[in-house]
Formats: sequence, structure tokens, C-alpha cells
Amino acid sequence: MTELVLPSHCDVRGFCLGGTVLSWIDIAAGIAAKKHGVYPAVTRSVDAVHFLGPITTRNIVILQACVNRAWKTSMEVGVRVMTEDLLSADQRYCCHAYLTFVALPQPPLSTLLPPTLTPEQQRQQQDEAIAARASLASSPAARRYSFSLPGAGKSSGMSSSGQRSIQLPAIEPITPIEMERYTMAQSRREKRLQQSNEAKEEENQLLSDIRDQMRRWNVASTTSSRRTKPDLDPSSPVTDGHPKRIAMQATFAESAQLVLPQHANSLSITFGGQVMKWMENVAAVSASRFARVPIVTASIDSLQFHRKTMIGDCLTMRSVVTRVFHSSMEVYVFVDSENLVTGKQTFTNEAFFSMVALQPSLTPPLPIKTSLPTLVPGSELEMALSHAGEKRRIRRLEQRKELADREALAVLMSPMETNDKRLE
Repeated sequence: MTELVLPSHCDVRGFCLGGTVLSWIDIAAGIAAKKHGVYPAVTRSVDAVHFLGPITTRNIVILQACVNRAWKTSMEVGVRVMTEDLLSADQRYCCHAYLTFVALPQPPLSTLLPPTLTPEQQRQQQDEAIAARASLASSPAARRYSFSLPGAGKSSGMSSSGQRSIQLPAIEPITPIEMERYTMAQSRREKRLQQSNEAKEEENQLLSDIRDQMRRWNVASTTSSRRTKPDLDPSSPVTDGHPKRIAMQATFAESAQLVLPQHANSLSITFGGQVMKWMENVAAVSASRFARVPIVTASIDSLQFHRKTMIGDCLTMRSVVTRVFHSSMEVYVFVDSENLVTGKQTFTNEAFFSMVALQPSLTPPLPIKTSLPTLVPGSELEMALSHAGEKRRIRRLEQRKELADREALAVLMSPMETNDKRLE
């Protein structure tokens, strides 16, 4: 998949927004998942994504996606992102992403047929659909994929609820690179399940309490806080009109978005990439309120979509800066959804973004030389969340180094091996 970077995709300095790239990654992965899985599929989780370089309006973005492994109802899709300079044709590696998609059950075929058809016409269309699936199962593609398609055999594959049961086609790796991708996908899956099942009651409770506290905040109160007491310590110095100590609550940002048809798939479920794009936007607001200099997204930690959202729902994104380093900031973002008909509100997902503060007038962009202001937590909850940020930063740096080392190794390989390796 190729995308031309337009000014509408970028910030005021012409750098492509990280959320836009994440939405493209989700679309490319969704296409690969649909091509392989036959069934409708939705994004279940996204592993950590690290951006190793900026993307500008001089670039086109090239996204390569493939299904690394499939299980009964889920599959892992790997996406590699490259940029190409429109003038020099130079290509540069940008990032890698691993997404987990979950297949959804399809309704009975009879419910998908137009109600005006006669019973004989419906039977004819059913026979044609079964024949098409049987032909697909015996096609050359079956040499690489082990297909198990609904309706291809004598059994209808219907569940007790009247929906077709799910069995995704199983990938059978052939080449050494495919074998490596296949094995690594299983390792990553086991790691995800281990992280999900580990006892994280203390951390989960902390984040739950922080979310409750942030829900009580509002833009009016935080704006008043920034105007009346942006600096908690009156004796602390002020540089260029900006305080050196800033309260965590003063970085709070909130955004509400109504899910419209263009934000959702054919099942009326919101695209995961669209939600990540909205999350990145509100994270950028919090980071900008703290740093007051240009910022770019460096990474997003892994996130899971706990609940689906539909067309007509209202999504509220809330963010706050939780940890500050020399030239980078960690921003926590979570999403609540509201059914505007019933009024029911639910928590859907959360993530930590890493933002880097840039020098205002340099091209190419470079991190600021002076240190960012000091972040001052206003409660024990905020202090606990901020202190845990150091461990999260160490984990991000390890992941980033591993990604850079793998890319450096890929560059040393032969051109044919490199093209295959980079799809893993």
C-alpha cells in the first residue's frame, strides 16, 4: 500500500502526524487480514510501535503487510513502513508494527441474500457460493495456505446461534524466512498472553484510579489552573515567560469525537487505526501544553481494544503528561465510549505515548538542548504514576534498540534476502 503525504496529514512544520501513520498501518494490516481470513476481522491489539525517523510532505509512505501466523480465530499481521523521497527516490526505514486481528462470525448466508429472491434463486446463489469456495480451496494459493472455509464441504459449519463457526485458514510456512516469521509470531503471542494474565492488580488499580480522577477534571478547571498558578512554586525561576515547574493537571487535555460511517468498517465497528489517530491528537495537545515547543511522536506502547465501539457512539479521549525526561515526555491517554441512545459509558482502551520536544527553527528536526520544565504531581496517585514511568522508559529504549539492531542487520543482507526479511 502506498500513501502520498499531503499537508492535511502533517503538523504546521510539515511533519506527518504519528496518528496518521498508525491509521495507515491499521488499514494495510486489515486488508491483509481480510485477504487471508475470509471472515470479517477487527483489530484486537497493537504491539509497541517506534518511529525511527520523521516523515514529511516530500515523502511517500510504503506499507508492506502480511499475515505471519493464524490460529483458530485470531491472526498476527506484520506491517513494515518505508518512506521514499519524491525528488531523490531514496528509501528509508520508518517503523514496524505487529497487530492482532480477531475474526468475527458471519451471519447465515440466507440472511445476506436479497429478500426479493425466490427460494429457487436463493438455492442457486448458495450453490454458486459453495462452488466458489471449493474452487478457492483447491487453487494454487492452497499450496501455501491450509484452507478451512465455511460452506466448502458438506457441513454447513453453523453454530447453535445460527452463525457460521470460525476456523481461520492455517498458514503453512515454506521458506526459511516464513518459518522464522511463523515461529516469532507464536513467541510474541505467548508474550502477549503472559502479559495479559500476569498479576498486575496494583498497576491496573493505579490506572483505574487515575482514570477516575481525570474524569473529574474538566478543561475549564485546568485552564484556570494554567492561568492562575502555572508554577506551583512562586520562588522557582521562569525562562522566556515559561515556568520551570508545571503541575501535572495543567497538562490535561480532552477531546470528544462522534463515530461516523467513514470511521468504521462494513460491520459499523470503528477502525482501530482511527481511534489511535484521535488518541495521538489529544496526546500531542497535552505534550504541547507542557513543552510549548514543536513536538513529534516517538513511539506508542502496546495497547489492547477491550471493547468495540460502533457508528453513533461518542468517544472521549483524555490525556495527561505523566513523566518528563531531558527532551522527551510520556503521555497517558485513555478512551471512554458513550452510547448516545442508552447513555451507557464504557472504558475501551488506553496507551502511553512518547513525545519528543524539538528545537523550533531547525531543519532537519533535532531535540531541544535545554531541559524541559519539571513536572509536579499533585497527588499520591499522580506521583505513583510518574515514578512508574522510569520502568516504562527503560522497556521502550530496549525495544527501540532491538528494532534498530535488526534493521542494521537486514541492511547487510543480500537484496533478495532483505526484501523477504523485512516483511517479517
